[in-house]
Order: sequence, then structure tokens, then C-alpha cells
Amino acid sequence: MAVLTVLEDDGDFIRGLGYVTMYSAWTENDVDDMLCQLDSIKSFDENKQAWPISRKLKHAAKLVRKLDCVELNELPDTLEKGIELFNKRNLFIHGTISLAIEDFLLVKPGRPKEPLKKVTSKDYYDLANEFCSYRVLILDPMYETIPRAVLKCTGVFPKRWC
Repeated sequence: MAVLTVLEDDGDFIRGLGYVTMYSAWTENDVDDMLCQLDSIKSFDENKQAWPISRKLKHAAKLVRKLDCVELNELPDTLEKGIELFNKRNLFIHGTISLAIEDFLLVKPGRPKEPLKKVTSKDYYDLANEFCSYRVLILDPMYETIPRAVLKCTGVFPKRWC
């Protein structure tokens, strides 16, 4: 995935963390909106809405494959690659800063027995930029291609957004 550089690293860890939080939350909302568009293929009920993002991404990929649309051939793999992006996000959002040294932090992951990770402000900004780039890849097909494919597959024009 080509990464857009929308946000420049200014050395501010907290601002970088804020950008990661905002862009990842917007991306999660985008995935929910995609699942709403795919609702006529498989209902996006309250139970599914509570799933973790990794499960939602896998589910969305499965549903897009069912559309059997050439224009969407790359989208299922793109959706599944998002799982790795959200796993990185989890380190930054759910990890605990154990030690702050001038130009880096030592972050303890949220899972027991994982080693401390060295994180720089650049890591935060790079991840926020990755989310920004990833959003483009999933939002673009939601404007025309997915609605057209759902209509062709089900005869029902999908909801635009949740």
C-alpha cells in the first residue's frame, strides 16, 4: 500500500497518538458503513456490530467476495490487511508507556508476556498516515462500485451509511 504523508512528524508523541486514535476510529466507522452497504447480502445486526474490528474486516472480505465483481477483486485482501494495521494500533492505544526517554518511549503491550517495544513519535505519525491511506482504499469502492455490485447481486440498492 502506498502511504500518503498527510501528517508530518513534529516530535510530539501525544499529538501523534491522538492522530492514530482519530484515524483508526474513523476507519472502524468506515468498515461499519461498508457492512451496512452489504447488509442485503448478510444482515449487519447488533451482534455483528459488537464484533472486534478484526472479525468485522474478515466478514466484510467474505461478503465482498460473494459479490463476484471484477472491480472489487483486490478489496477482500485489502480488508484483511487492515487487521495488521489495527494490531499495530492496539499496541499504541492499549499499550502502557513504561519509560519516556528523550526521543523514544518504551511501551508495554496490552498482552501479558510480550516484550517492551521502543516507539518514536515518527512511529505514531507513520501509523496515522497508514490509516489515512488505508481509508482511501476502502472508502473509494463504497461510493459506486459496492452499491452497484450489491444491486446487481440482490436487486436491492444498499444503504449508503449506517
